[in-house]
Amino acid sequence: MSDDPLRPGDDEPEEEGFDLSDLFGAGSPFGGELPPEFNAMLEKLGGSEGLAAMGAQLSQLFAGGMGATGPVDWNLASRVALQLAADGDRGPTPEEESRARQAFELAEHWLDDSPLPASPDAGRLLVASRQTWVNAALVALRPLVEPVARASSDAMVALAQEQLGELGPEGPAGLPGLEGLPPGIGDFLGNLGGMDLGAMLRPAGAALMGLQAGQVVGRLAQQLLGQYDLGIPTAPRAEAYVLAVNVHREFDGWDLDPMEVAVVLALTEAAHRRLFHAVPWLEAHVQSLVARFASGTTIDAERMRQVSEDLMMGVDPDDPDSLQAAMERAAQVRVEPTADQLRVLERLQAVVCLVGAWARHEAARVAGDRLPGQGRVEEVLRRRRATRGDGEELLAALLGLDLKPADETVGESFVRAVEAALGPQGLHRALAHPENLPDATELADPSAWLERTAEDHDVPDDLSELLSGDFGEAPVEGSAEERLRQQDDDDDADGNSSPS
Repeated sequence: MSDDPLRPGDDEPEEEGFDLSDLFGAGSPFGGELPPEFNAMLEKLGGSEGLAAMGAQLSQLFAGGMGATGPVDWNLASRVALQLAADGDRGPTPEEESRARQAFELAEHWLDDSPLPASPDAGRLLVASRQTWVNAALVALRPLVEPVARASSDAMVALAQEQLGELGPEGPAGLPGLEGLPPGIGDFLGNLGGMDLGAMLRPAGAALMGLQAGQVVGRLAQQLLGQYDLGIPTAPRAEAYVLAVNVHREFDGWDLDPMEVAVVLALTEAAHRRLFHAVPWLEAHVQSLVARFASGTTIDAERMRQVSEDLMMGVDPDDPDSLQAAMERAAQVRVEPTADQLRVLERLQAVVCLVGAWARHEAARVAGDRLPGQGRVEEVLRRRRATRGDGEELLAALLGLDLKPADETVGESFVRAVEAALGPQGLHRALAHPENLPDATELADPSAWLERTAEDHDVPDDLSELLSGDFGEAPVEGSAEERLRQQDDDDDADGNSSPS
C-alpha cells in the first residue's frame, strides 16, 4: 500500500459495486432523464461531475486516505515549502559560517551593556540553508497558521451543511423522483443528508491549507535573513538563524564590509531574541492575538470548497507540474479581515512594531561609533523593510495575517520618547504585563501610554519638547542608491573613505 496520504495504493483492489462516475458522468444515460428537482440538487452539490468525483473518493476519504489529522496537512506543507526553498538554496561557506559566529559573539558581548533583559541561556546560532530553516519554521509557525486554518475549515463545512439544508426539510431524501433511479442510487442520495460532512470535507480543507502554509513558508525562506526578520519568532525562540544565501544576495554589490553587515544583522537578531526569550509571555501573547484574529475569520467558503475538491481529485505531490497547478489553485482563496479582526490585527502589529523598534534602537546604541559603515548597512535594511516580500504578501493574502505595521517610524518615535521621559530602563514598564503593551494609538501618542501606565513617575503633560530638538523633522527618504551616494559624498567631504 502506498505511503503517500494523497494517493491510493497501486496494489489496492478496485471497489466493487456501482460507480457514480458511470451513472452521472459525461455520457451518462441518466443525464437527460433525471427530474428537474434532481438536477437542481446536483447543481447544489457541485454538478453531476462534482458528485461523481465525490462519490468515487468517498471510501478513500472516510478511511482517512488524506492523511491529515488536524486543520493543516503539514506533510504536504513541508513538501511544498522545501520545494520552493530549494530553488537557488545552498549551505553557508566556511567564511560565512566563521563570520556569523564571530559577529554573534561580539553582538552578545555588546548587548550585555544594554538595558535589554538578559536571556535565560546563551541559546544557539544556526548559520543555515533555507531548507534547514523551513524544518524549524513549520513547527514554530503552527500556532499562527492552525487557528486560521481551523476557522476556514469550519466555514467550509458550515456552507455545505447549509446547502444540504436548503434542499428540503428531509435533505435529498425529500426530493421526488428518487424512486425511479437504479437500485442503490436512491439509497445513496437519500443518505446524503445524514452524512458527516466534516469527515468528508475537512481532509480536503487540510490539504488546501497545507498547500497555502507551504507556499508561505517556502516564500519566506527565499526572503528572510534570520529567524526574527519577520518581527516574530519563526523558529524556537532560543535559537538565532542566519540564512547565508539570502544575506549574500541582499548585500552583494553594495560595496559594504561583510563583517560589518554580519555584526549589524547579529545585533538586531540577538536583541530580538533577548526580548522574546527573556519574556516568555511575549510570544504567547502574540499567539493569543492570532487565535483571537482567527476566531473571526470569514472566507469565501464556496470558493474554498471548489478549490478543495479540485485538490482532492488532482494533486500529486510527487509530480512537480501537478503540485504547481495545485498551488496556483490554492492561491485563489483569499481571506479578507473583518472590522473586528482589523482591531485585533492593529494590536498585533503594534507589538511587532514596538519589539522591532526597540531591538533596532538598542542595536544602534551599543554599536555606537564602533562600526563606520553601520549607517549604510542600516539604510539597506530600512529600504528593505519598507516593502513586503513575496512571503509576507502570501501571509497577508492567504491567511489574512499582515504583520507589517503601516508606519514603523511610530515605533521608533515611541521608543525615543519613552527613553527621554523615563531613561534607558523605561521601556521595561511595557514588559511588566501584557496589558502594559501600547496599542496603535498609544504608539502614535506616547504621552497617552505613559499616563496610562504611570505609577509614581512624573510624566510631562506635553511631550512635544521630548519629540523635538535632537530628533528633528521626519526625513524624506530618497532611493537607497541616492542616500548611499549622499553618504559617500559626505565621507569624501570629511576626507574619509567609505568602508569596503
